[in-house]
Amino acid sequence: MSTYKKLNKQDAFITTYTSHKSWEVPGNQFSNYQISVIPSATGVYTNSLQQLYYPTKISGSAPSHSFDYYYQSTLFNSQSRELNTEPFVISIPRNIVGTYINPGTGMSLYINNVQEIRSVAPTYWSEGYTPDLSAFNNINTLGLIDDGEGNLYKSGSNPREYLGDIVYPHGMIIITDPDYALLLKEAWNVPIGGGIKSTRDNITLKWESSQPIFTHNYHCKVRDFEFNCTYNQTATSSSLGATYDNDSNLYLISGSINKGDLNSNVTGSEFTPYITTVGLYNDANELIAVGKMAQPIPKSANTEMTIIVKIDI
Repeated sequence: MSTYKKLNKQDAFITTYTSHKSWEVPGNQFSNYQISVIPSATGVYTNSLQQLYYPTKISGSAPSHSFDYYYQSTLFNSQSRELNTEPFVISIPRNIVGTYINPGTGMSLYINNVQEIRSVAPTYWSEGYTPDLSAFNNINTLGLIDDGEGNLYKSGSNPREYLGDIVYPHGMIIITDPDYALLLKEAWNVPIGGGIKSTRDNITLKWESSQPIFTHNYHCKVRDFEFNCTYNQTATSSSLGATYDNDSNLYLISGSINKGDLNSNVTGSEFTPYITTVGLYNDANELIAVGKMAQPIPKSANTEMTIIVKIDI
């Protein structure tokens, strides 16, 4: 049976913490996760990137602007961020980024079979520009690694060779180096290996998402003198109900009638009720949440108890 107690306002409050989840998605599954790829960001895309992330560079002075350019760090000179005319852009949707990509936790973009891609892609180069293929000499796996400050650098380079940028809160990965951007752009849909594979089959994107969790805390406080008897009907005494006629003759015997008196086996000083379930009700007396104990908890008659209920939302 249930018994009720109203909570005080200070017994209900909300706390937050940030949870993280690691993701690893191959390029051929980007569409399944609604990850967008813009192989060659031009026109309106370039204008949007310029306005959002890349301030106009004024020679000899710091950029002057009235927008938030989402600088990911104050460690580097803000003028060092430059946008290639046709960057390669990957956009991760909000539902798998959360509030932001967790910086410095191994976010990376890996491209395998670089030499095979390199041998096929030149056939598809855009007119007017040919990348410096020497940049890909002796490389079969190309890694672009997050430095934790909003920059992507080439794995194994020393000093670090920066190839692009990350905008953590927006899930944006922008390859700005013209050679690497063009290699990715032209090879994104280029068949390799006899038409069996394309670059997207050789790309793997890894990142760690962040999501705030709001925990509703309810402290259910029970005093030592409260709830020390059971309300279970099976613990109360009962008797048969009898009905007599006008002549005092027995007319009907009914089923058991609960008199509300506790049985003798639950009235001793050693008897202790057990708490098995906590239910939370709103002001309209509607049940909104139920918490089950891992095992029945004996109610102490000597000390106060606090049962903490937490609901993550």
